[in-house]
Amino acid sequence: MELTNKNKREMIQAVIDEEPEPWIIMKPSRQDPTDPEELCIFENPAEHTQARTEIPLEWFQNQELEKIKRAIQQSLRNAQLQY
Repeated sequence: MELTNKNKREMIQAVIDEEPEPWIIMKPSRQDPTDPEELCIFENPAEHTQARTEIPLEWFQNQELEKIKRAIQQSLRNAQLQY
C-alpha cells in the first residue's frame, strides 16, 4: 500500500480529535505532502504547549493504529510549555 501524507495526517487527526484539549497538527504539514520524517509535532494554542513524538512510517503503512494512538497520547501527556 502506498502511504500518502493525507492518509498519515488523517490517521493522526482521528487520534487528536478524541482528545479533550484543542491540539493542532503542526508536522506533518498540509503544505509538505512528501515529508518523510518520522517526527510529529502537535501544539495546543490554549495552553501554549507543544508535544513531539517520532512515529515509524511502517506503523502508518501497516495501519498499526493502537501503536500510533499510544505514541501520540504519550507525547501529549508530556507536552512542554512554549516560550
